[in-house]
Amino acid sequence: MAKAKLSILLLALLALAAAASAIATSLPPTRGTVDPEADRLLRQMTTYLASLQSFTVRSTAIDEVVLQSGQKIQYPTESLVAVQRPNRLRSEQVGAANSLAFYYDGKSMTLACKAENSFATVPAPKTLDATIDKVRKEFQIDAPGADLLYSHPYEVLTEQVTAGKYLGREIIDGVEANHLAFEGDQVDWQIWIQEGSQPLPVRYVITTKGLKSRPEFTVRLSEWAPGAKVPPITFMFADLSGARRVQTFPVHCRPGPTQAAAPPQ
Repeated sequence: MAKAKLSILLLALLALAAAASAIATSLPPTRGTVDPEADRLLRQMTTYLASLQSFTVRSTAIDEVVLQSGQKIQYPTESLVAVQRPNRLRSEQVGAANSLAFYYDGKSMTLACKAENSFATVPAPKTLDATIDKVRKEFQIDAPGADLLYSHPYEVLTEQVTAGKYLGREIIDGVEANHLAFEGDQVDWQIWIQEGSQPLPVRYVITTKGLKSRPEFTVRLSEWAPGAKVPPITFMFADLSGARRVQTFPVHCRPGPTQAAAPPQ
């Protein structure tokens, strides 16, 4: 990575420090309270999300892992997600050699693990909410962004919130968005909500407070298609690669980092 000139770097750091100081001094003390505007915007977003009977979205996530040395390593993953309420979900990672794919068709759920060339299909609850809970509790497969998929996401998101504030409007990927920040007992989180008639989340950041290193999980949500007509076959798993069937979800099978295709020779 090319190094910037020292003078430019110092100017950038000074500008950043000045901006951070200005923001910090302009924010009202909100610990222990939730700004009414932050609450209104969050309710607006979650109500709109819950009203969507179907949608597709591209999820670009960065999961931060802290090594024993203290170094932070970020693992990017990119997935295509399709939802049909009340009981259909497909989430398929793209671009990774050891990708994961999850299918839920209202009766069964399948996890396909490319790294092991295996898949498991098990009975599933009747609703998407119960299925997400089951996957998290029984198979230790957690996707923090899945909080946004619940039928009542407001209650899930605010379950442990102790304070919240509205930070203003910002531009995320060319889209004007309202920036909200919330504090909790175990995690802090921020969300950027698209301004306008379709208040969709476009960025979501979770900071774990229980660890000294405070690792972060970040997801960018793009290419939203609210009300998309998704064929039923989308949510049904079909093994076309001769993968080995196993009895239950492997708890050690995890998404791999998204990788670019090899350049042409």
